[in-house]
Amino acid sequence: MRKWRPFIVRGAASIVVLVSSTACYEGDPSGPIACTAQFVYGLAVTVRDQSTALPKAEDATLTLRDGAHVEVVTDSWDGTTLVGAGERPGTYDVTVEHPGYETWIRAGVEITEDECHVIPVTITADLIPVP
Repeated sequence: MRKWRPFIVRGAASIVVLVSSTACYEGDPSGPIACTAQFVYGLAVTVRDQSTALPKAEDATLTLRDGAHVEVVTDSWDGTTLVGAGERPGTYDVTVEHPGYETWIRAGVEITEDECHVIPVTITADLIPVP
């Protein structure tokens, strides 16, 4: 039994080090909060043609404004959605522009956060074709 005791102690110490190195402490007396290293976008805008419901994120421009902060997004990873406000809470005025469509605007989109990341919000921009 004595031979195994040092091994068990070392193993337990390793687990404690691992847990404490992957947690962030927010001052809560109940203990640390485990946060991930993931980068979270606060806003995902699904861009569609209002009359056909087909995706229209290709060639679209998403502009986010929160006070003096302005973010412009032109790339969609899937052709359907544009994302922004990465790990940045705030209250945004959102604009989507696309050639051949009226400009789409939504004011006052609120992105909040918890102890670790922003809380993602998803909205849909149904674009109206220009006659």
